[in-house]
This record gives sequence, C-alpha cells and structure tokens, in this order.
Amino acid sequence: MASSKSIVEKTNDSVLNKDLSISNKSVIALINHLLLDYKRQVKEYKIKKQEQFNEDSLNETETKITPPKTTVDISFIVNIQSAASLKSPVKNIPLSRYHRIPMVIKLPNKISKIGQDKILFIVKDPGDVYTEKLSECDKYLDDKLKPSVKNNSPITNNASENGWRSKLANSKKRSYKEMDGSNTNSGSKKIVDMNKNQATRLTETSTELFSRVYGVKQLKQLKNSSQLAKTLSGFDIILLDHRVGDELRKKILTTNVIRHRKQPYTIKLYDPTKENTEKKLIDSKRQKLGKGFKIEKAEIDFIDAEYVFQQVSSIIRNTSVVVPWIATSLNKYDKEQRTSNSISLDVVCFKIDLTSAVDINEASVCILENCKSILQFLVKNLIKDKKYILSTMIKTGESQSMPMDSVDSIINSYY
Repeated sequence: MASSKSIVEKTNDSVLNKDLSISNKSVIALINHLLLDYKRQVKEYKIKKQEQFNEDSLNETETKITPPKTTVDISFIVNIQSAASLKSPVKNIPLSRYHRIPMVIKLPNKISKIGQDKILFIVKDPGDVYTEKLSECDKYLDDKLKPSVKNNSPITNNASENGWRSKLANSKKRSYKEMDGSNTNSGSKKIVDMNKNQATRLTETSTELFSRVYGVKQLKQLKNSSQLAKTLSGFDIILLDHRVGDELRKKILTTNVIRHRKQPYTIKLYDPTKENTEKKLIDSKRQKLGKGFKIEKAEIDFIDAEYVFQQVSSIIRNTSVVVPWIATSLNKYDKEQRTSNSISLDVVCFKIDLTSAVDINEASVCILENCKSILQFLVKNLIKDKKYILSTMIKTGESQSMPMDSVDSIINSYY
C-alpha cells in the first residue's frame, strides 16, 4: 500500500478549480477516505487470515473470509423537486415508456473498459445458435484489447502472457479439467465436450466478449426468484435481445439485484435505420419456411456483429440513468406523490481501482468532467428546467453524501 501513501501526499495543496471549491474538496476527501478505508480493510483481512490459519491447524475447520473490494463505484446524486419536474427525452413519447429502462449518457472519461466486466446476454431461442453468431463480435476485440506499446518497443512475451488471450486459455484449461472429471470423484460419468469452436469460445454458452449467453428457455428453467437473483448477481452488465426484451424485463426486474448498472440494456442485433440487402434476402427466406423451423430460421438470421459490438462498447465505457418508478407510473393514486415528494437521480460517474497507483488530482478532474457531462445531459433531456434541481452530491455505496457546488457552477466550469 505504499502507492496509497504516495497518493495521499500529493493532495496537500490541490485546488483544481476556484469556482468549484466545494466540489474539489468533496471529491478529494471522498477518494482519500476510500484509500484509507481500503488500507484498513486489507490489514484486518490479513489479521483474520492469519487467525484462521492458526485455528484451522488446531481445529481442522475452514471458514470463508471475504477479501475487501478492490473497485468502488462513485455515484453522482441529483436531487429534484418532484417527479413532475421530469420530461420525456423524446417528443411525442410519454415518459411512462421509459419505465426502468436505462438511458446511456456519454462521458469524456470512461467508466470501464472491455474485458473488465462480466456480461450476460439473453437472446431469443435457440440460444446456442445465436451464441455461435454472436461469437463473430470477438474479431473486433483485437484492436480494443491489444497490449499497449510504449516508445515503439516490441511486445514482450510477458505482455502477451498477461493479456486477455492468455487468461482465456487458462480458463479453458480449468474448464477442460472439470470436463475430464479430474477434480471429481465420479469418474464413471460420461463427459461430452459441447465446444463447437474452441478457438473463440469457453463453453457452448459463452464467447470472448460475452461471459454467458442464455436463451429464453434457459432463463425460464430457473424455478424461483432466488435462483434468478443468484444467477444475475454474478454479472456486471445484463443485455437483452430487443426481440424478447419486453417479455423478459418484467421477470428480471422482479428481483432485488437490479440496481444502478445492473438494469438490463436492450441491444439491437442490426441497425434498423440502415438499409441492408442481405437482411431483406434473409427475411424473405425466413418467410418461405413458414411456421416452426426455429433452428433453421435462427441459423440464417441476420446479425450485424460490428453494430452489436459498438453498442456493447458504448454501454461499458459510459454510464446510464434510470427514471424513478414514481415518475413513470400510470396509477392515478400516485399523482399526489409525483407532485409532492422530491426524487433523486443516482448516476455512476466514475469507477476507481484501489489497488493501482492513481493520482488524486487526475482522478478528481475525471470525476468533475463526468459530473458536468451528466448534469448537462439531465438538464437537456430529462429535467424540464434546471431551477427544479434542489442540490447535487457525490457518494459511494457505503459512504456519506458529500455536497457539490451549484448547478450553474458545475455546468459553466471549464471542465
């Protein structure tokens, strides 16, 4: 944790913007608190591990100790006068149509990058056929995930060994060992290798870009909400095929794991605004097949892999906002609550890695730049007038809310 100590020492006399003095102090104080709290948690974790080792040697018992989180999401909170102060981002479309649908906000500084988040993609049946088609998105990963070359120096073997392809190969080796039954006692079981393309896929339901691809039937096999919640909690981002999004959104959103970035994003498998002769030809073939023939229709279905990859890349890099349910409710009994109670928009503005050496001044600038972009988007597309904004704050999931400057100061800042 020597890096954390050096980071703290860099911020003794840092005032990044005199017009945003409150915001600067709040952001720097929050980052310092995260670093010091992480350092304390690491010490406690090491002590508990040592105590566990001593107890296990005597009692031969094993207890699981959870390590501290290495990455923390920082949220930008915008408090608004009431739900009636919100408007639809698109004319002639009611705000109720955006019920629990995340709206992507473009940011100058990326929240995350491809390869860091576990992505679940729920597609139309049959899932294994569409998994094979979605694996074409993997060819666009090369430019995004190549090891960086500094000073025109050649890529060493160590750089390639620590890259995403080596991690993929190691994961394959572990999965192959499990499939061979080397780690299980039941050696009589018949093991069937379902991998169709071992060059780009770990299992039949995953690709290099998507950690898991489920069909609708696979998701419906989960018997109760607890199994569904446990499954969804293992992923950072959830994507829905636009053809089954309306059907699945109601079922998925009944669980309590959908918060912030866990809100399902709807992905289109092709650009509807672009004319494509290949798609028209495929659609005519699908119509000639008639009813049934789901597998045959899926095998010839059209997917624009580049367009899908661009959507996924934008979701990972940027952040999103979800309108509170009270603003999208059509229940007449909620009308009084829409006009009397204040609401808050919670938007993730930055993700900080506590294990890496990060300059606090640089991180503060990134956070303030993102907050400015978020506020500009909300005022332009979602809030009727900036006068309805009561206050803005910044916080994490486990910290207190820190105050920010006025709306005009943030929007008119040079960030």
